[in-house]
Amino acid sequence: MKPTLEVLRDGPTSAAVGPPLLLVHGGYFAAWCWENFQPYLADRGYASYAPSLRGHGGSPGIERIDSFRTAEYVADVVSVLETIDEPPVLVGHSMGGGLVQRVVAEHGDRVRGAVLLSSLPPDGFSKGAAFGWLRSGMRPLMQLSKLHRGKLPPDAPDSPETFPYSCFFHGDLPAERLASYGRRMQRESQRAGKELTRRVVRDPGAIRVPIAVIAGAEDWFFPPVVAERTARAYGVEPILVPGTGHAAMLDTGWEEVAEHILAFLPRCVTR
Repeated sequence: MKPTLEVLRDGPTSAAVGPPLLLVHGGYFAAWCWENFQPYLADRGYASYAPSLRGHGGSPGIERIDSFRTAEYVADVVSVLETIDEPPVLVGHSMGGGLVQRVVAEHGDRVRGAVLLSSLPPDGFSKGAAFGWLRSGMRPLMQLSKLHRGKLPPDAPDSPETFPYSCFFHGDLPAERLASYGRRMQRESQRAGKELTRRVVRDPGAIRVPIAVIAGAEDWFFPPVVAERTARAYGVEPILVPGTGHAAMLDTGWEEVAEHILAFLPRCVTR
């Protein structure tokens, strides 16, 4: 039985100027992470849909989150895709980028294009990224591990000393804004995390929809070399946004990220 998912919707007050966008969050986040993007897109004439995957945000299943597989997350995205009146452009962040690649590979005739934002690469989580993590020191890794398992204390979001903000954000965001993000971040599926170490898409070259690869130049989680590898797999040039970290839809520079997405959308209209 499919769960009833939380889906946040926004759109222009008059006729849309282009295709709708389906925004897919990554690990540790939920639909709320698009709170900057959705009104920004609506003001520029685009409707958007942001679901919380099962076990995330306002969607049911947090008590069973460790059992969820990536295939179930993909099914969640497809279930929302089926409710949209016309083929959308998919935007996937981090783990959500991996899910979007799967959806496009399996349902390419139902989407107009895809934006891979700070995305998991098509060959899965890499040793290269893990090596970069080790170079940053043990404290962020230990904090991230506790977040992943839901073991951080309730007051951890109130201090950069106890919450892994450096893993997700690079810009000079106000402390109160960081805390508001941290309080809404959550544990992630242990099972899905293990599955994401394996190849996500068997043959990226077989995907025929327009693809954009965008990432923060200061991404700790998936450094620029990962974005470059992803872009190479899809035959495109990566767009790296200076001064922006992994959570590119929330970090300093998110407006520039949104503008790159808007600039890409006309390529998807003819599908």
